Formats: sequence, C-alpha cells, structure tokens
Amino acid sequence: MATRRRKGRRFRGSRTCGWGKSGQHRESGRRGGFGRAGRYRHKKSYLIRHKEFVHMKYVGMKGFVSVAQKRKPYRSLNLIQLSAIIEHLIEEKKVQYENQIPVVDLETLGFTKLLGNGTVARPIRVKVASCSESAQKKIKDAGGEAILSQAT
Repeated sequence: MATRRRKGRRFRGSRTCGWGKSGQHRESGRRGGFGRAGRYRHKKSYLIRHKEFVHMKYVGMKGFVSVAQKRKPYRSLNLIQLSAIIEHLIEEKKVQYENQIPVVDLETLGFTKLLGNGTVARPIRVKVASCSESAQKKIKDAGGEAILSQAT
C-alpha cells in the first residue's frame, strides 16, 4: 500500500484517527484489561491453552488478604478442657510428675494460650506460651503453677 493512502497519513490532525470518541483504542482496552483481568471470562482460553498457569498460585485467587489473617494463629485451651486432657493423660500414664504434681507441656500438645473458663480440681504445673490472668489465678488457688515460656 502506498504511504499516502495509509490510515496514519489520512487521519493526520484528527483527534481520534477513526477510533470513535476519546479513550477508544487506547491504553488497556484493546488488550482486554490490565494484568490478570478477564482470566475467567474473555481470557480463559489462554489459561486452557497454557496448562502451566493452572498450577500457579494466582489462579483461583481473588481479592486481598487482610492483615488480621496474616497474623500468626494460636490455639487456645480452657481450664475445663485442660482438666479433661490431664485425666486422659493420667489414665494412659503419659504424664510426668514433679514432687507428685503432674506436669503438662501444652506447647508439645499444640496449644499456645491457656484461658480461664472452668475450674481445676487438683494442683498441676502447666508449661504454656501465654496464659490469661484468670487462668493463672485459678491454677495458683488449686496449688499449682503456670510456667510461661515467653512474656505475655
């Protein structure tokens, strides 16, 4: 095609060069959106053709992860549950004793916090990462001790 008949020459000085109102045929519109836009709609055939993207992390993810979900999760345990666990461990003879007081390491059982709901019937020694004040008071009143491995 002769240069003088090309569209770029014919529309010199025209604002839109034949693409309609402003914003047409510009920016991301001609490629179907920025980034991963349309990956489940008009760009789904690309995912189907390139199967390696199906196993990538971003396929199937939507939205954002809040700061609260990024926090390190902790498993808590109430005193009423602790007394049931101690009874179960004593029956199976899996508990250690110091001065005839049972010692329970909650960190090895997968718990990071001890809460004060319930009561303790016997003196016990509990090793845990963190503990509520009410739980500490109830354990101390029963004649036991709560040993914290890190500051609360």
